[in-house]
Amino acid sequence: MSERPLGVSVLGVLWIFIAFIWFVAAILGVAVLAGLGYPGLGAIAGVVLFCIAIVDLLLGVGCFRGWGIIWTVGVLMMVVNIIFGIMMLFSAWIYGVLSIIVSAIILWYFFQPQVKEYFGKA
Repeated sequence: MSERPLGVSVLGVLWIFIAFIWFVAAILGVAVLAGLGYPGLGAIAGVVLFCIAIVDLLLGVGCFRGWGIIWTVGVLMMVVNIIFGIMMLFSAWIYGVLSIIVSAIILWYFFQPQVKEYFGKA
């Protein structure tokens, strides 16, 4: 395995940080919605947010470990983010534009030779 590129380390840290935020959101979402009288909706939201947190945590850890599947999942997630960004252009357009730009940059970075080599995709 080649040496880990700096950008992969940065993405790993960011994904782990975002996973922590999703974990907190899952816990608070359950509590807030239950407090508002929607315990079922809170449970569903909590499970969805918890699953998102797990995926982001695995992406972050996988960046540090060089797991090949993380490259594939990361590329798929960025494509999905671009699709959601396009849909957001019709409502919250600035967030849609930002989502498209950031996801496109990460997608471009994932296809750089040193990154593909690190994940064993070269």
